[in-house]
Amino acid sequence: MNDFRAAVIGSGGFARDIAAHLPKSKELLLVGAYDADVEVAQGFVRDYGGRAYGSFEELLGDDSLDGVLIVTPNDTHFELIEMASRAGKHVFVEKPITNDIRQAKAAIKVAADAGVTLFVGHVARRSASARMAKGIVDAGALGTLVLIEGHIAHNGGLRLTADMWRWYRDRCPGGPMMQLAVHTVDTFNYLLGPVRSVTAMSGRRATPAEIDDVGVIALEYESGVLGYIGTAYTVPSSNFMNIYGTEALLQCDRTSADFIMRYKDDRVETRSAGSDVDPIAEELDDFARSARQHSRPETGGEEGLQALAVILAAIRSSEEGRKVTIEEMLADSP
Repeated sequence: MNDFRAAVIGSGGFARDIAAHLPKSKELLLVGAYDADVEVAQGFVRDYGGRAYGSFEELLGDDSLDGVLIVTPNDTHFELIEMASRAGKHVFVEKPITNDIRQAKAAIKVAADAGVTLFVGHVARRSASARMAKGIVDAGALGTLVLIEGHIAHNGGLRLTADMWRWYRDRCPGGPMMQLAVHTVDTFNYLLGPVRSVTAMSGRRATPAEIDDVGVIALEYESGVLGYIGTAYTVPSSNFMNIYGTEALLQCDRTSADFIMRYKDDRVETRSAGSDVDPIAEELDDFARSARQHSRPETGGEEGLQALAVILAAIRSSEEGRKVTIEEMLADSP
């Protein structure tokens, strides 16, 4: 179909990853790009086609555009969401929804008031491994769930320089907790439901930047399941998930399509989560479809808000040395 016309805001980094997956999208047509650096936008459209807009205002004034894909630094998200919504454009914003609970709530409200879809790009839950894990959990194959653990890390923090927004604590609060662990938080929310409380520690071990570069987050879910997530910005890449139940343990390296199921009778079974589904193309299609049909997307503003609340609770817990509830985080920012 490809009749939902969208433009990218922020044309470097992950915007190029998104564009590379667009040929598999059945719903969305990329027709242009804007970047504060005009040469970056021009380079983007040379590689992927479309029009390079000279200004954000020019982009918003294009009546042929149905939506925008915001792929910019976290601290710019709210202003761009607000402006695009008020211009009548449906909004896809990369995770996290914002850096701040108050702004996240305001973003949800401004999009609702404008009658546009707000979609948050939490792509990790759409991976073949997360989808298969969801089926196993929902089928009760693990028995009574007891514990979930995950780890997500890479060494990008070692390459940060002072001209990058991720260098700064005020622009990238929590470092890898906000940038990496938020993926795992949303995936765990998808698998287990909402978090009740968070206890966390973070620190700065090796990055030259201002940000903390390592964190450990302990989670208490409303269901009673406990969990923890480790994250770091200064180590070799790692991304795994283990879910423990009374009947079986599910072990998953998120970089692979294979699972290991370990049963209480000592049986060990390997399963494949192999799939030809492209998670990024799938979320672009979900965005376009939900906007066109005025239906609720899988990861809308509320899902983005819940994931953000967990990360900000972890940051507060680390700073104040105490358990922090999600209720407290949401109540602090009406």
